[in-house]
Amino acid sequence: MTTLLELAEGQSGIIHKLNMDRLLIQRLNAMGLRRGKKITVLRKAQFKGPFHIMIDTTELMIREHEASLINITSAAG
Repeated sequence: MTTLLELAEGQSGIIHKLNMDRLLIQRLNAMGLRRGKKITVLRKAQFKGPFHIMIDTTELMIREHEASLINITSAAG
């Protein structure tokens, strides 16, 4: 299992599990980050900055720490 943190810019994966407390899971779910969704890394900021990601047609920024808690599997196709 890999984490979102390990993906390079332009790579995608399928969200397998969110390994965090329930409140953070609820916040990320509200933004569209859910198990089974395809997630793409658009940009990684330097110096442990935020990750610019895409879920469906929605672009978001999340912290590097949050990215390290999102387990993903390979994107099909």
